[in-house]
Amino acid sequence: MTEKEYNANKIKYSETITTKRIVLFTLSGATTGLLFAMWGQIQYFTADVLLIPQLWIAFIYLVYSFVEAINDPIIGYLADRSKRFTSRFGKRYPWIMIGLIFGPIILVFSFVQISSSIPILVIWLIIIMILHDTFMTSVEINHNALFPDLFRGSSHRGKVLWIGAMLGGIIAIVANVLIPNLITGIGYLGAVIIVVIIAYLFVIPYNFGIKEPKEMKSFRTELDTTERSTSPVKEILKRVFKDKNWMGIVIAGFCWAVGGACFLYGLNFFVQDNLGLEIADTALPLLMINLVGFGLAPLWVYISFSIGNKKAFIIGMILNIIGFFLLFFVTNLTTLILAFTFQGVGFSATSGVIYGLLRAEGIDNASVNSGKREEGSYTSVWKFFTAFSYFFQTLIFAIVSGITGYDPALGAGNSDTAKFGLIFQMSIIPMIIFLIGTVAFALMYKISKEEAIENKVKLVEMNL
Repeated sequence: MTEKEYNANKIKYSETITTKRIVLFTLSGATTGLLFAMWGQIQYFTADVLLIPQLWIAFIYLVYSFVEAINDPIIGYLADRSKRFTSRFGKRYPWIMIGLIFGPIILVFSFVQISSSIPILVIWLIIIMILHDTFMTSVEINHNALFPDLFRGSSHRGKVLWIGAMLGGIIAIVANVLIPNLITGIGYLGAVIIVVIIAYLFVIPYNFGIKEPKEMKSFRTELDTTERSTSPVKEILKRVFKDKNWMGIVIAGFCWAVGGACFLYGLNFFVQDNLGLEIADTALPLLMINLVGFGLAPLWVYISFSIGNKKAFIIGMILNIIGFFLLFFVTNLTTLILAFTFQGVGFSATSGVIYGLLRAEGIDNASVNSGKREEGSYTSVWKFFTAFSYFFQTLIFAIVSGITGYDPALGAGNSDTAKFGLIFQMSIIPMIIFLIGTVAFALMYKISKEEAIENKVKLVEMNL
């Protein structure tokens, strides 16, 4: 079955998909991208400003990760089971908007120093981070679940992802330049307030991009009525964990999340305490990785359509592995910028374009095999594993700090051994983690380009 033969089949909702809708849908990346960039500053804020020890930071992320891991499958399952508002508002729209109303404002409180007591600060951060994550998880799970359901055709999916990658890259560039300079100029609290205000402004147009068409609401209501939108919890979990294709996606995503967190969150520590520069100097490396990333997004879509998503993703992961190895030899800002520029080539595929296509492809395959649309539940299992990425990253940093004697309070006055640890934890360690994820994915994921097209046809035939 060729792509041309597939396009001859009726694709649900294809008549409602315009470029305007696609662009509005991708504005999720603007809101969540800004918030995520600001959220990424919490770890260094706790170490550098609140002076919370690394082991306590690891404990914060451990508790946060456990709660997030529980929240994710619950939210995904409840979203799949929800029926009351489907016919009026849609299957995913209410969950996304509730998250976007409350999630951003809660982030502000993460940067409020309510006490000088370490235990009180630890408890405060855990509570605020969990609240923020709960609402934003509702956004992420349901946005990702809506994607393969609303955009059924390969051309639509590719267009969403490359436009989203380019828009997300622009937002990331703005955020990575704006946020460090705002922090330097007006402090963390002032920076987060401005970021949250901008994020809310993007919610207004994004709201129109996720409104589900009338025929889609009717279709999802029909699936709810016929019990084809969810299954008992045990049945879902058994099916998900037996799905080697989906678990290959999950393991690759988990390894990417842990290794990527080591790479990105290690930047502040490395630039300030190894190179002896200012936090504003992180803007240039981040600018280049995102500039290259969004610039190459259309190319990766073309590559994926040519050779298939699996092969394209593996190529991207291999490029990331090479990039991590090169990063180990960085000694100044210039070589750091060059290393981040190279990493942008692989990250363009693995952090957005190809991985997004893989998730949609995996959900199509799961729907064909089960006869049900359970996008939320499948997405929540993926989120369950990635929830622990931040804990493992902070634990890695705590272990490296303990071995090398790194102390954030000493800044650039740390020993050469401690400075070595700062580059090791953002290069060699993620390189190994990415290698494991790549091998696991290559062995487990078996959906070919041709099978992916056949699955789309089968979904039409099955009225799914």
